[in-house]
Amino acid sequence: MSNQEDRRRAIGRRLTDERRAIGQRLVDERRAIGQAMIDRRTGQSQADEINALIREPRKRPGLRALEPRGAIAAQRGRGIYDPVAAGHSGGGGIASPLTEASAAAREYWPAGLASSDGLFVLPAIKTLSLTDANGAAVIVELANPAGGA
Repeated sequence: MSNQEDRRRAIGRRLTDERRAIGQRLVDERRAIGQAMIDRRTGQSQADEINALIREPRKRPGLRALEPRGAIAAQRGRGIYDPVAAGHSGGGGIASPLTEASAAAREYWPAGLASSDGLFVLPAIKTLSLTDANGAAVIVELANPAGGA
């Protein structure tokens, strides 16, 4: 029985090793598929291939040197943007929402807005005073619907 048992054990070990190899191969294939999907989505491999084909861009020549004039020699300029110094410290514009304090503050055009048949004259707003979210006053001036000044 020892011979038969050794054969069975050898077959069992071989099958176990084959199953492990198959499992490892599947894991490796899944990883390769995942990496290929990432490469396709990002387009990195195509970008690398295209970049390998093109020549290096020509270097643009710099400006020719000027002979010095005046008391200070020419030099390359450099600036640092400062929004406070430029007067742009705030966001600017009108902050939403706009609110109207009182409807009594509205101004109306004296002639109003006449209906198309002339039977009715509706009040036409001339000036509307609003306040934005920052507390700044916003004045909306509307045109005269009658066409006059």
